[in-house]
Amino acid sequence: MGEWQFETTVTAQRKDERGHWIALQETHFYAEGGGQPADAGTIADETVQDVQQVDDVVWHLLERPLEVGTAATAQVDEASRHDHSIQHTAQHVLTAVLEDRYGIETLSFGIGPEESSLEIGTNAFDWSSVESLERDVQHLIFENRPITVHTLLDGEIDRARLRKPTDRTGMIRIVEIEGLDYNACGGTHVVSTGQLGTVHVTSVKKVRGNVRLTYVAGARALRAVQSSRDALRQVHQTLSTTNETVAARVVEERNARIEREKEVKALEARVAKAKVAAFLQEDNYVITHIGKTEGETLTTMIIERIAATGRIAVGANHTAQKLILMHDGTHDIAIGKFLKRTLDDLGIGRGGGSHKQAQARFESVLDLEKATAEVVKRLQEGVVSC
Repeated sequence: MGEWQFETTVTAQRKDERGHWIALQETHFYAEGGGQPADAGTIADETVQDVQQVDDVVWHLLERPLEVGTAATAQVDEASRHDHSIQHTAQHVLTAVLEDRYGIETLSFGIGPEESSLEIGTNAFDWSSVESLERDVQHLIFENRPITVHTLLDGEIDRARLRKPTDRTGMIRIVEIEGLDYNACGGTHVVSTGQLGTVHVTSVKKVRGNVRLTYVAGARALRAVQSSRDALRQVHQTLSTTNETVAARVVEERNARIEREKEVKALEARVAKAKVAAFLQEDNYVITHIGKTEGETLTTMIIERIAATGRIAVGANHTAQKLILMHDGTHDIAIGKFLKRTLDDLGIGRGGGSHKQAQARFESVLDLEKATAEVVKRLQEGVVSC
């Protein structure tokens, strides 16, 4: 049948909330472990959703059950396995280079659906260090060093060479990258560093006093580079820039945007002042402002200014489909409880708040208008019990 397709027999089954688990007489599926996800594939044309090993038994998760004794053809997804092997081998290379050349230990590792990650034992690793690391790794890829898997008895292992001590006994699987790494590992790997293609670090984040590097390798790295190039090309087309000028132009656009935002805020303050002055000509206990086209920040600013005058302010912003209630704290009404009770009675919107202010959002402008009308009606009539 070959490495990826094989004949087998169901030897056990069990069920839980996730679905039906089966064990096989023989399996080529890799069970999740060591930071590497489980293999994908099919068994008797049923999609394998997960693979886990429990007490030396490998269990395969399916949507539908297969009876014990069922003979089945199983197929491991070659592309998924190859991708995981590349990401896992890249981790070995990164870990070895980080430790040997930078004195930094790898604390944890995981392969994600889009990116993989390493948490490393340092609190300082900047993009200059990343570029140096990528160059070191790329040299090892160009050298196309062979990667060998040995299955050895405990006593046959050269423990002095182990990258990390192991407490495993019996037959132990060793993954060796020539002249670079010698490690006890049960994961899958490629046969040479050249098959990694390239390794590209995509982000650097501080976590728990350490640093998390996310990375991509092989086809994932190619897709990441192509995606970045597409994004950069769109920026070039939009801003009429080149690789040499794009950074300065982006900074220029950002600074211009900040200045425009300052101007908008100043204009909004003037508009708010004028609208509030008009509202205060009305001798009303409750003042309502309807913002049909304005931004949410302007509506909020107007409501805050009305509330500061001692009135109960009600604001409806159509753009955000949001209702805002507020007073200055001199009123007995608990606005948050009042709004929640009104919404519960109407069966629309979600919201609440404190004694002085509250807000709610709605699925439609129609619901917003209905809630606004009811809130104003109850406030004006004094129906505020909660």
